[in-house]
Amino acid sequence: MSSPSPLDSATVIVMREAAGAFEVLLVERHANSRAFAGAHVFPGGVVDPADATARLHEASPRLTPAAAARRLGEETTPAAALAFWIAAIRELFEEAGLLLARIAGVPLTFDDTTTRARFREHRAAILAGATTFADVVATEQLELATDALHYFSRWITPVIAPRRYDARFFVAGVPTGQEPLHDDRETISIAWRSPRAALASARAGKMVLTPPTVRTLDDLDALGTPARVVTAADARRVTAILPKPVQVDGCMAILYPGDAEYDAALPGTSLVDAGVGRRNRAIMQDGGWRSIRTPD
Repeated sequence: MSSPSPLDSATVIVMREAAGAFEVLLVERHANSRAFAGAHVFPGGVVDPADATARLHEASPRLTPAAAARRLGEETTPAAALAFWIAAIRELFEEAGLLLARIAGVPLTFDDTTTRARFREHRAAILAGATTFADVVATEQLELATDALHYFSRWITPVIAPRRYDARFFVAGVPTGQEPLHDDRETISIAWRSPRAALASARAGKMVLTPPTVRTLDDLDALGTPARVVTAADARRVTAILPKPVQVDGCMAILYPGDAEYDAALPGTSLVDAGVGRRNRAIMQDGGWRSIRTPD
């Protein structure tokens, strides 16, 4: 049986300053969701064909398709490249009610009740299929703040998975004057947690996290502040991470590129840990995923 082609998707890591640390936004997926059911994940979803159209790209004057293609660093068309940024903004609005946008050059806020209510109606209409994101952008004369999104990482679902995604992860600060709100469809709750606290909740069995989320939280915790996260994102050359699920000494594990066992391992097989070389993996321990990474 051949592996299904992964669906292009976009994920947004939203950050905010907090006392003694910084926090990231996690949404809890509905138990019946097709993807990551019951897990806490960063908001995101599949790229829609409309995300690659001129109608939406004209609303992104501060990041052109050509600039997006250069930042993505992949063999793709400029329109397809910018579609990831557009999809990230659209999905964040649909799933969490946050909209990275400007009106007449001023960042969009929901401080006044009239504006907040109007955009909640827009969101509900999009989710109900009564309108489109592009229609809302045109009606409100929005400039999409694609420049507020910083490309951070790329994760591809393992080849043995029945449904696969090729997800580009972006980082962004929470828009001023806006508060997240779950959609009660795909997402059933919202949580702000520091990366370290989220990992601790998962280890305590209070939160389900996927391996990419665990590794990303580890990376964010190591960077320490939103400013350092953005600086690291802008400086890095993003390469795709294609995890390999295996059994290591009878335990579930996910191998990442750079692990001593990665190149030779076949997804879905059992391995005996040789005990030598670099470790770059996640292991299932006490019902949750734990990230393991040793120096080169």
